[in-house]
Amino acid sequence: MSSRFVTPRPSWAGRCAAFDDRVFGAEAWPLAVWEHELGSTAASYRVLVRGGGIAALPEILALGGVSAGVDAEILTLGVAEAARGQGIGGELLDELLEIAWAGGAEQVFLEVRAGEAGAAARHLYGTRGFEIVGERPNYYHGEDALIMRSTLGNREHYNPRH
Repeated sequence: MSSRFVTPRPSWAGRCAAFDDRVFGAEAWPLAVWEHELGSTAASYRVLVRGGGIAALPEILALGGVSAGVDAEILTLGVAEAARGQGIGGELLDELLEIAWAGGAEQVFLEVRAGEAGAAARHLYGTRGFEIVGERPNYYHGEDALIMRSTLGNREHYNPRH
């Protein structure tokens, strides 16, 4: 069954909140935040889904968002546990970087766990040109976060899809 990226509508808020809870647990955004975010134009969200049809809702494999602006921010990026290790996180990150680039971003920021739990994510971000530029103590309920930045560079030559 093939997967595809879609832009979640505000009616997907409950599904996004449930997915977020499964992926991030205590760090997940509550339903009210998803309702606000999916109804706003300040950010763009993409969902990688599989399946769906006339009677069935597609399964969410990954979910991410990026803010608009010259200094964009990856707001969230999560992959379902069963779908990890298949390159889906990289596909989603590329999709978000392309949205940021098309919107005029010159650089993109994000926060990632500083400890062992964030090692795979830091590696992924590093493959897309992100570098550590700072730290946020106790950002994740007692665990530090590293601030990472990717400078998109010359827009004429930038290709977010390596």
